[in-house]
Amino acid sequence: MVYSPEMVTLLQQLRARIFAEFGTKIRLADPQLLPSLGDIGKRSRDPFTRKTVVEIMSLAGIPFQLETATKPVAKDINARQATEVTYRGTKIYRDKELPAQSQVPAERQQTRQMYRGQVVYK
Repeated sequence: MVYSPEMVTLLQQLRARIFAEFGTKIRLADPQLLPSLGDIGKRSRDPFTRKTVVEIMSLAGIPFQLETATKPVAKDINARQATEVTYRGTKIYRDKELPAQSQVPAERQQTRQMYRGQVVYK
């Protein structure tokens, strides 16, 4: 395939990012570059990479859409609440039971925090 100058510029910007995230080298002579780039764009967590892959695919005339990440929805809103926790740089979604009534007085409650995978009370 013949790449336009805009596409080559965008591919050059993506080379280091894709190699750092996936260990894959981008070669312009590769005939399967655009399909593999589409797959990489869907798996990438980097917003710049995802946006740039969409631009490259639109310049190539290939219909391409990324799946939007959706948060898990709690089934019973009154009994459950979805919480987002960042653990070692990765976002984890958990369903957390809401307490009916707190049995522990407010002055005795301690805050919990994660430190290197361990629960630390403050």
